[in-house]
Amino acid sequence: MDQYSILGRIGEGAHGIVFKAKHVETGEIVALKKVALRRLEDGIPNQALREIKALQEIEDNQHVVQLKAVFPHGAGFVLAFEFMLSDLAEVVRHAQRPLVQAQVKSYLQMLLKGVAFCHANNIVHRDLKPANLLISASGQLKIADFGLARVFSPDGSRLYTHQVATRAVGCILGELLNGSPLFPGENDIEQLCCVLRILGTPSPQVWPEITELPDYNKISFKEQAPVPLEEVLPDASPQALDLLGQFLLYPPRQRISASQVWNEVSRTKELWRQLCLRRWSSCKASQMTLGTQTWKQYYLCRSELEFRMESGRPEKDFICKAIAGHNGGIDELAYISTNECRFDGQEKSVVCTVSSDGTVRAWDVQEGTEIWSSPLQPAALVNLVTYPRLQLVVTVDKLGLIKAWKAENGRERASFPLPTYSSALQACDHPEGPFLLVASAEGVLYALTVPQLQLLSRTSVFPSSPTSLLCSPDCQWVLASTQDSDLGPKVFYTRSLLCLVEDEPPVSTTLPIWLTSRACWAPDEAARLMVMHRNNDSGQLAITTYELGAKQSQEGVDVVVQQIASFLLPDTMTPPHLMKGHGSQVILLVSGSELVLFTIQGLQLAAFQDHQRPVTSLWVDQSRVLTASFDLSLRVYVWNKENKFPVLKSCYHLLGGSHRWASGFTHVESDSMSIVGVEARSIGTSILRSYCFNMQRGSDDCVD
Repeated sequence: MDQYSILGRIGEGAHGIVFKAKHVETGEIVALKKVALRRLEDGIPNQALREIKALQEIEDNQHVVQLKAVFPHGAGFVLAFEFMLSDLAEVVRHAQRPLVQAQVKSYLQMLLKGVAFCHANNIVHRDLKPANLLISASGQLKIADFGLARVFSPDGSRLYTHQVATRAVGCILGELLNGSPLFPGENDIEQLCCVLRILGTPSPQVWPEITELPDYNKISFKEQAPVPLEEVLPDASPQALDLLGQFLLYPPRQRISASQVWNEVSRTKELWRQLCLRRWSSCKASQMTLGTQTWKQYYLCRSELEFRMESGRPEKDFICKAIAGHNGGIDELAYISTNECRFDGQEKSVVCTVSSDGTVRAWDVQEGTEIWSSPLQPAALVNLVTYPRLQLVVTVDKLGLIKAWKAENGRERASFPLPTYSSALQACDHPEGPFLLVASAEGVLYALTVPQLQLLSRTSVFPSSPTSLLCSPDCQWVLASTQDSDLGPKVFYTRSLLCLVEDEPPVSTTLPIWLTSRACWAPDEAARLMVMHRNNDSGQLAITTYELGAKQSQEGVDVVVQQIASFLLPDTMTPPHLMKGHGSQVILLVSGSELVLFTIQGLQLAAFQDHQRPVTSLWVDQSRVLTASFDLSLRVYVWNKENKFPVLKSCYHLLGGSHRWASGFTHVESDSMSIVGVEARSIGTSILRSYCFNMQRGSDDCVD
């Protein structure tokens, strides 16, 4: 128990108390079920054993609650489950009226998926009810509490068959449609009376096998005719009532199975579309390839992909490949393929790299092969950016020569010489058209067209000082800063860089801070900027957050800057060398080998020490975080957004090659299907190491 911190009590079951807890090292929130052994000679309770065995029999599934660990504690043991915020009984109880049709369909399809999966693994739950169907904050339903579960025989030689569960699914469906239980009995006899009152009294003519039941004729009930379900549930649709009737049939062998219902429901196109739009806000119809990718395929395959990315089992979930070709060190890499999730057989991950060997190259990540290599350039290439929509790669060498290359074949398209070497490249996909921003070592900011690389503007920012650039998520702003300088960072309104008025400088403002060291934008906000700098009074490191806006005036455009938060970093913290933003509120910092998460108000959310040597690269998106380190490993983290602030879960390491040949990872990047790291070799060269996640492509049944 030392690895967990108890946060509160959730409830109490027949065999133990359930607590909400936090893993001390990873920050993951879990549910701990403490099972006490009342008498040691009695051993572990049968229900607890059944639950453990059933969950161990079942492989990880997105609709069955995950048992993470079992360990002894005092005179008993503890089961650690993934934490779920609520259950279906509570959802129904707190609903002001019966759930709307879309909600009922969503919960039913998740329940059917879970039940069908259990049955496919020969497990029958035997205690399905809303209280045992847990719900996450995002609305995900998972089956829990397998204390009464049994293994059944597919050939029907055992008493327990899938029909036991499908009738329970019908009762749950009825409760979802009704807003309260259809058969609200307080005991067995009252329960039977409620069933007979609605479904009618069964007879051997309707249910021939009834006479074989062990307690048949021990109690008799008066003859009652069934009540039409449309009278019981007048607001339910005819399709829902038809399905409910098939679930509640008396003869078990005539009841529809979970897999049959799932197959029927799964043909509903609008259901899958709504599920996708609810689960992934970025999933738009425009991202679908018409005729090759359906909403169902997208939902099932993307769910499988997320599961595999979180599990990270070698060979089963991903394939690792070493990709060699450069004769020098790789200084930068970027994906040229789009980051769209597509599963129609056309998906392909392609990265581009620049090297000290004077070449830019493109690589097929899945195949592990080189697609093309540029001719040898006069000087070592030191940086690149990509424009996936334009299929364009832009590089710069150590002398300041910028070149644009066609991503399809590596042919040179245009070039632009700087008077000195470049300190930063920034690709901007502006609504009025993409462009390139370049900062030179002289502190000059250049704006160039793409792909022609024609000069749009030239602005002196920090004379004789290397300048860093960061473009905002909406590409309306660009931050220019010079590290550890008394000169405050400047924010430029990008439109004024693209359309300079003669004799007028571009629209900009200087932030009232000094000795800036790092900065990042909040990806979920149009123009929220977080800057790390020295505090004016104490000189201590601080992070200040600003909101930026443009206001039209008679003279032109004015920049409006509003400070919304600021906090001091702990004195004990080594100055961070990497900084990224997540969502609207979270800042990720890397200090040595430690990854630390703060809110913009300064609340520390988590700290991870998963690497043995310093972290060299940090990659963040809406679902994952990746770190690369000189310890020759990549670490994969997954966001859990069920709390007020996102919680980062540390999942697994991706290992590189042998320490005999390699000195560590220097870069890491990712797209929707793969992860690529740059592995530096001891002899001064580099290779790529790719990790491609396995998918069942082109099928309507990506997930079982």
